[in-house]
Formats: sequence, C-alpha cells, structure tokens
Amino acid sequence: MVVRSVEGLYMRSCTRRTSRQRGFVLIASAIAAVLVIGAVGMAIDLGRMFVVKTESQNFVDSTSIDAAAELDGTTAGLARAAGAPLRSNQKFDLGQHAFQEIDTRFALAPEGPWVELASASTRSRFVRVTATTRPRLYFLPLLVSQERATVAATAAAAQVEKTSFREGLFPFSPFAHDLSDPIHFGLVPGGTYTLRWPANPRLPNSGGQGSNMCPDDRTQQILDLAQALGGEERGFIEQTSASVIRQTVINDYQSVYRQIGDIVEMTGGAKQTILDALQTRINQDTDSNSFYYADYREGGRGNGRRIVGVPINDGGTPPGANLRMVGIGAFFLRPTGQYGNGGNQAWCAEYIGSWVQGVNHSGVEQSGAWAVRLVQ
Repeated sequence: MVVRSVEGLYMRSCTRRTSRQRGFVLIASAIAAVLVIGAVGMAIDLGRMFVVKTESQNFVDSTSIDAAAELDGTTAGLARAAGAPLRSNQKFDLGQHAFQEIDTRFALAPEGPWVELASASTRSRFVRVTATTRPRLYFLPLLVSQERATVAATAAAAQVEKTSFREGLFPFSPFAHDLSDPIHFGLVPGGTYTLRWPANPRLPNSGGQGSNMCPDDRTQQILDLAQALGGEERGFIEQTSASVIRQTVINDYQSVYRQIGDIVEMTGGAKQTILDALQTRINQDTDSNSFYYADYREGGRGNGRRIVGVPINDGGTPPGANLRMVGIGAFFLRPTGQYGNGGNQAWCAEYIGSWVQGVNHSGVEQSGAWAVRLVQ
C-alpha cells in the first residue's frame, strides 16, 4: 500500500510538471510568434519608408533641375520655375499617390538665404525643392502611437557657369566688337551677326545699299578683320570632312576640347555639307519658322535646337591671326530657307545673350555659358 501511494504521488508530480512545461512552451511560442510578426511588420513598414524616400529624392532631384532650367532673369521665369514641381507626373508609394506637400524656394547663392516666390529676385540662379510625404504605417502603430510616417527629401539645382567644353559648342566663331565690354564684348542682344562670312564682304554704298554683310557687323573695324582672315577662312572652326561637319552642326560634337582663352582656328567651311547640316539642325527645332527670338520665345513651341552656343573671338593678334576665344554667346538661327550656299552670301544669326546648354531660352545672367546642375 505504501509503495503504491508513493508511486501515485510520483506520477501525479510528473504530470503536473509536464503540464507546467507545456504551458511555458505555449506561452514562449506565442511571445516568439508576436515578436516575429512584429519584426516582419516593422521590416515591411521600414522598407516602404525607404522606397518612399527614394521616390521622393528622385522627384526633388528631377523637378529642381526642371525648375532651374526655367529661370531666365524675369518674373515669368520665376513663376514657371515655381510651377515645375507641380507639373510633374511623378508619384510615390509605388505610383499610388501624388506629391502634394511641396516647398519651392529661390536663392542668389548656394548657401541661401532661401526665399519663397513672392520675395525672390529675378537674378536668382538657385532653386531648392522640398517634398514631404506621409505614408501610412501598417505594423509600426502596434509599437508607436502614430499611423503615418513623415518622409522628407530636398534637392537644389542651379545654372552653373561653364568655361570649358568637350561637346556642345556650335562650330562657328563671330568677332567681338568691343573687348573692353566684359559682358557682351560689344554685341547687342537682338542684333544680327556673322557666323559664316561671304568670300568678298563689302559695306553698304553711300545710299545704304549693296552690302553682303550681316546688319550689325557692317562697320569698317569688322570688315577689316574679315578681310584679314582671307577668302577661305570664313568663320567655320572645325574639321572639314563631311562626316565631322554633320556631327558638329547636327549633334553638338566637338573634335577639339575648348576653353575660354584658347586659340580658335578658322578652317574654311564653304561646303554644301555644312548647309545641309545647318538645315537639318534648324528642322530639329519644334519651331523652325519664327524669324526673331522674341517671337520664338513668345510662341513657346520651340525646343531650343535653334539656340546655339558660339565661341566669340577677339579678332586676332595681329588681326586675322591667333584668334582667341574670349567668351560664349547664345545665337538664334534663322528659319529654314534663310541660308544659301552662294559663296558671297553671309550666314547671320541673332545674338540673344547667355547660353544655357539644353534649354530653349537665354539664362539668368546676361552672357556666358551655363549648364543646369544639381548643387545640393
């Protein structure tokens, strides 16, 4: 009897101990499951926030560049720049939601101060775009008392000056008119100047007729420089093989690396290939018909292919030799049909001031070459 009693007590004790162990395992398993689910949920929410952050950064990068490209030294340009982020079709959260909290500000310098459109100077070259998004959280609210995260991204872009060029410059070089003028070198925005010279340039007669020179080059000083070049060197500054001519005129190719202060060498250029390439370049523009830049700008249809960055030279030392590149100017090409292949015909273009590579208008500054770049 005593033995059976002891055995019974032992069995009951083992049963209770096993039950307690099973209960502990169940509780531990439940806690572990909650922790695993929480970790997975946290990873999902954090992963979504990372995706949204990347999408937001892509948005502000691209729209700040778009905004800086709109700046042209006018209040209208500022307004277009401010509207650039709003015109974007980019969305976040895998394309589900449009960006709505957007702050666009302007500055004269990269360090600021950054001001809103109403207070911005027309001389502003810097644009900063900040986008704030609030993606919904699905699992983190179990741990924190908020249902949405706040994700912000910022980028700044500007029109940055360029003084050296591996590509992009148009293969002609007009003469400076006044080297003491550090801005336009004596050229006047809206004036018409020579890209390719006629073989025998001449000034107007006493009646104001008979000149074959571009209107704003009709001075004795400029005529003397053109004649000093000689009849074969007439403004073209690239290699003269047909394939290179096409690439330089149509596709912005340069066979020569150039920077301000370099010598530019005239190489002739009275070839049918140049004329054909020039017509192709003009026809690349979505507005190939506007005669004046003001009409082109007002129409708003052009894509900028008729606006070319051209090296301006100092006329040489002595005149006609060792032509030095003193600056870059933006010139507006005439419409289709305005250029001919006659040896005594000048090819003229309208000077418009500063050249911003890849855009369809002049820039904030009055002169020089500029490119739109991210700066922050």
